[in-house]
Amino acid sequence: MRQPSLVDYPGHLGVLMFTSGCNFRCGFCHNVDLIADWHAKTFSFAILKQRLEHYREEWVKAVTVTGGEPTVHPGLPDTIAFFKEEGFLVKLDTNGSHPEMLKELLPLLDYVAMDVKCSLPRYQEFVHFGDTEKLRQSIRLIMEGAKDYEFRTTLLESFHTLPEIREAARELQGAKRWIFQPFVPHENLPQESLRTATRTKPSFLQECVEAAAPFVQQATHR
Repeated sequence: MRQPSLVDYPGHLGVLMFTSGCNFRCGFCHNVDLIADWHAKTFSFAILKQRLEHYREEWVKAVTVTGGEPTVHPGLPDTIAFFKEEGFLVKLDTNGSHPEMLKELLPLLDYVAMDVKCSLPRYQEFVHFGDTEKLRQSIRLIMEGAKDYEFRTTLLESFHTLPEIREAARELQGAKRWIFQPFVPHENLPQESLRTATRTKPSFLQECVEAAAPFVQQATHR
């Protein structure tokens, strides 16, 4: 867990809880230390309760569960139920690869943010995950059953194009919210060629927003 922030849960002061392990291999991942570490240190519910008491004193009202990919862990429902029992709003960040877990969690979740990496046919090329039907199922589950939600895409100008965005938009037709965010180079990115690549230009972010706007209720960028 990290210090509380105003940027991780929309409209609320919240705290991040990271899970380890991920079934995607994104070359631009900023949490690379969590990708392969499936057995990182865990916290007991007693320790989590102590942490939450501390955060509650700091006016924290929400917990964002992120990763890695949280839905790869069978114990996630119990953890989220614990946060809810403690009186916190709960947001889940997910890549959408486990719709069966997502379906179980939706009644507990107050907000869901699903990454849409690119158009579904290019997932295998981009993040080395090919079961696009599972992604499609998760998109439908979120649109039909989430209390509140967003889809979000990190834009790499070396990969994403406006036709690519329009192709991805077909799966999100009618969605409530699609947020584009810039790729930011970093020295520890898994793909070496991206470590010195150029940050996504604001003008390209805006072009993608305009390309997506006809398909969704709200398209915006960070």
